[in-house]
Amino acid sequence: MPTRRLHPLLCRVLALGITATTAAADDLEHVPPPRGVVFILADDLRPDFLGCTGRDGIETPAIDALAERGVRFSRAYCQGSRSGAVCLPSRSRMLAGRSDWSEPDWSAAQKRDDLPLWPAELRARGWRTHHVGKWHCGRPWFRRSFESGGSVLFGGMGSHWTLDVEDRPYRGEPERRKLRDYSTREFGDQATAFLRSHLAEEPGRPFVLSLCFTAPHDPRTSPEESLADDRGRDVVVPGNLLPEHPFDNGEMIIRDEELLPWPRTETAVRREIALYEQMIEEIDLQVAQVVSSLEKAGVLDETLIIFAGDHGLALGSHGLLGKQNLYEHSMGTPLIIAGPGFEDGEVREDFTHLHDLPPTILAATGADIPASMEGRDLARPTERDGVLTRYKDGQRAWRDDRWKVIWYPPIDRWQLFDLASDPEETDDLAGDPAHAEDLARLQHRLREARRSEGDLAILKADPAASATFDAEAAEARRSAKRPHWELR
Repeated sequence: MPTRRLHPLLCRVLALGITATTAAADDLEHVPPPRGVVFILADDLRPDFLGCTGRDGIETPAIDALAERGVRFSRAYCQGSRSGAVCLPSRSRMLAGRSDWSEPDWSAAQKRDDLPLWPAELRARGWRTHHVGKWHCGRPWFRRSFESGGSVLFGGMGSHWTLDVEDRPYRGEPERRKLRDYSTREFGDQATAFLRSHLAEEPGRPFVLSLCFTAPHDPRTSPEESLADDRGRDVVVPGNLLPEHPFDNGEMIIRDEELLPWPRTETAVRREIALYEQMIEEIDLQVAQVVSSLEKAGVLDETLIIFAGDHGLALGSHGLLGKQNLYEHSMGTPLIIAGPGFEDGEVREDFTHLHDLPPTILAATGADIPASMEGRDLARPTERDGVLTRYKDGQRAWRDDRWKVIWYPPIDRWQLFDLASDPEETDDLAGDPAHAEDLARLQHRLREARRSEGDLAILKADPAASATFDAEAAEARRSAKRPHWELR
């Protein structure tokens, strides 16, 4: 497989267009590569639900501390999905470093053994690789990437107390069993157990720890669930909370949208948010535990730590609950990188994709970057002028520094938002004659972005599609279903 050979530090300066002096280049070369990579992933985490991103009433001191000593990317995005499951393609892109338009079928790609994956690349270079928690990318990719695993979830979702998991020891046979504790706590314990054992037994061998939580994905449960009603009275509800979406976006009766009754009420959304915040705070406790283990072993400053989400979530915003939409709350993701080369509490506003992470990790460690990886090394500005996102063939969006346009081809409907004055996307300007020029310009830019990205789908209006949403009928269908953990 052809590779792109990038010096992990010097090339970052050259890519900025800066003429580096010999002294400056020497200074860069003195920054050592990390001796460990810790990759932490949350499931369904909105980018604005952390203390460091401005969320009031939530306590995430460990994650905030990572942002304070590392780099936080305020415009990180999931590209979306060509199918109903947004998480599987997002996680696949974070391993393979490829855009969503380069792989026609991520489920099929997960069976291929010729597609380079960043943990497999480091494993081939002698790194010790270990995974804990959710793995939604197929067993073949797992076997290529990791020498071992603890409490591995080879599936999508389920009760945070009773999931089926596997222990895959470094030596010995895999063991299948039920969780012994709340998933977030067990995954955190497994992660710190690996760090303790590896750093004691093979202190000179570089390592990868991949820690993927199932939280705060539904079902919304937490060890502090009994306190959710009290907390719900005080939580901050989204400024774009609506009882229902203004029109049918084609995804109004999917599972995610049936987690709460129609129309949405502030009381119901408040409790959902309270549980969501509790689950995030539990993740933060485990992040603190991992960081403490690295610090006690004396390797914290030599470890590259990535904290990210696979995508966001609506959680009542725009009358929606899921992530099958292209609003900022659902396509945006939290992203923090701390460690060698990513320091000083910087907040970066350049547009970032999750598939930028594989080349970033490989470049930081001094590894070759396979030619198949299309992402960009985040140690330098990405120099993108915007981002293109999609959901199946029913939604496309383009945003730049100020403006955002969303297109719903089946119903031939457009939305236009001025994100500078309306970051919560509540004032649709698409029908305003004063912004007809802005709409036309963004429509043209969306078409250009689709061509350049290789989005070849033929999108057109569907005569059978309707923009009218009947919330009463949708609630009748929802209520008629047999309740189970997915619907509560």
